[in-house]
Amino acid sequence: MDLQLTTKRVLVTGSTGGIGEGIVKGFAREGATVIINGRREDEAKRVAAEIEADGGKAIVAVGDLSTDEGVADVLKRITDAVSGIDILVNNAAGGEHQNDMQSPAAAWLDSYNINVLSMVRLIQKVLPEMQAQGWGRIINISSAAAVQPSPGMGVYSTTKAAVNNLTVNFAQSMQTDGVTINTVSPGAIITPAMVQMAQEQGMASTWEEAESAFAGMMPATFPFKRMGKVDEIASVVMFLASPLASYVHGANIRVDGGYVATMN
Repeated sequence: MDLQLTTKRVLVTGSTGGIGEGIVKGFAREGATVIINGRREDEAKRVAAEIEADGGKAIVAVGDLSTDEGVADVLKRITDAVSGIDILVNNAAGGEHQNDMQSPAAAWLDSYNINVLSMVRLIQKVLPEMQAQGWGRIINISSAAAVQPSPGMGVYSTTKAAVNNLTVNFAQSMQTDGVTINTVSPGAIITPAMVQMAQEQGMASTWEEAESAFAGMMPATFPFKRMGKVDEIASVVMFLASPLASYVHGANIRVDGGYVATMN
C-alpha cells in the first residue's frame, strides 16, 4: 500500500532510540524527509547515518523540548534545513518513574513538563503553518498506562492520561479540515534498551532470550503471550500520518496486544 508520504517532512521527537527511532526509520523507508530529534547528538547522527545509508533523507535537530527556548531553537534548525513540518510525531518522554507515593511535587511537575508541555509547545508552534497550508498530521505517543496504570508508575501514568485528554481537546478546538491530531498508545514493546537491561541483569544473553524472559512476566490474562515490536507501533503511526487516514481525528489507537481490558 502506498502511504503517499514521499513529499512529507516529518519531525519525530525522541527519535534517537527505541520506539522513536523505529518510527523515524519507518517514515524514511516510505520516502519522507525525516527530522531526528533528541538530546544526544551522537545518537541522532548515528540514526541519520543509518537512514542515509539505506537511501533515505534525514536531518538532525537536537535540542531540549522542556523549555520554550529549546523548542524555538529546534524549530529554527528545521526551518533552516527544510522550511517546515508536515507531520509531527510527539514521542519524547521521560521524567519520574519511581513510586508515586514517594515522589515529591517537583518530580511530578518535571514529568508533566517533559511529557505533556513539550507536546503543547510544539503543537502551538507548528499547527498554524499546517492550517495555513491546509494539511498536516499530529500524532501524540501515549501509553497503555494512561488508562490502565501500573502500581508504582502513577506519575508517568498520570502524564500519559493528560496526553490522551490533550489530543481530544486539540481535536475539538482546531476546526480545520485537512489537519488531524490523534494518539497512539503502545503497550509493552521490546526495544534494544530493554534487551540490554536484560543482558546486564543476567536475564538473557540474546534478543530472543530477552523476548522470552519478558513474555514470561506477562499477566496470565494477557491475550498475546509476547511483547510488541517497534515496527508494529511505527506502522500504525505512519498510517495515521498518511492521507489515507484523513477522517481519523481525536482518536486514541491502542497498540498493546489486548493488554488493556477496557473499552477505549
